[in-house]
Amino acid sequence: MNLKSLCLVVAAGVSLTACIQSPEWTLLYYPDKEAKPSVAESGEFINGYYESIEQCHAKGKGLKRLSGNDNGTYVCGYQCEASDKSLSCKSVITPQES
Repeated sequence: MNLKSLCLVVAAGVSLTACIQSPEWTLLYYPDKEAKPSVAESGEFINGYYESIEQCHAKGKGLKRLSGNDNGTYVCGYQCEASDKSLSCKSVITPQES
């Protein structure tokens, strides 16, 4: 196998790996922290999926900053799954725990 073929095989392998990796973290952003529902009832508050907890926290902090008030809050859920209208996560990290 020549160098050009080897590079092509490596590039294909890397791109396929990136396609099958699923994000582990789910951002749940609540615009009104006083009316924050339980995680199980938070399906409508999903604001993205991220590969790392750092990415999830960065986006959550950005959404709070963009809202222009201190009313919003967020949590990052690890390996969340939705079934019907319920959401379950293996663990939930709040901004204070990071």
